Amino acid sequence: MNFAFSIMTEMIIYPKELILKDKTKIILRPFEEDDSEGLFNFFNKIPRSDLIIFKDDVGRLETIESWFTSTKYSKVFQLVALKGREIIGKGTLHKEGLYWRFSTEIKLIVLPEHRAKGLGLQMFKLLLAEGLNYNFEKVVVRFTHDNKSFIRILSHFGFKPEAVLTCYIKDEEAETKKDLIIASYNLKDWARRFEFYNLIYGVE
Repeated sequence: MNFAFSIMTEMIIYPKELILKDKTKIILRPFEEDDSEGLFNFFNKIPRSDLIIFKDDVGRLETIESWFTSTKYSKVFQLVALKGREIIGKGTLHKEGLYWRFSTEIKLIVLPEHRAKGLGLQMFKLLLAEGLNYNFEKVVVRFTHDNKSFIRILSHFGFKPEAVLTCYIKDEEAETKKDLIIASYNLKDWARRFEFYNLIYGVE
């Protein structure tokens, strides 16, 4: 990692204030244990069809609380977006396993009414920066073909699909099966690209 980008990532300070395209003020900060109930309420506002990428039933409070106590969950960093006291976005860095310790998976979800306003993009950028802080080299994402807002974010950062698991997950509400698409990206490539645009164009 280059020196300039290393300084940028190490200086991430929370909470961070963000103004969306519709002028809504949002606060971004790490997830705290006291957020469990708020996160439960958040997930219960998300359409069930959007939650099928999660392996567990995140609509249950017990599942959310177990993230702090169960050894099977390997979340490295969790980011929440707050509008006032309401959680409107959640992003997570997961470890990929003992022998894939240089890889991380990003999961990101935003309330439908706050999509396409720049929130998901800014949260994803922070999660990438945190991934570099934790010395991950590769980031993996999983999504379905109809998740248009997430696909736009991935296209912005240059992610390309690498595998498609045909009819891998079932949307119980629509009673249909969906393909699970897997994409990955080299974080060091993103770091170099980020510094190039920052130095040449002054992009933050």
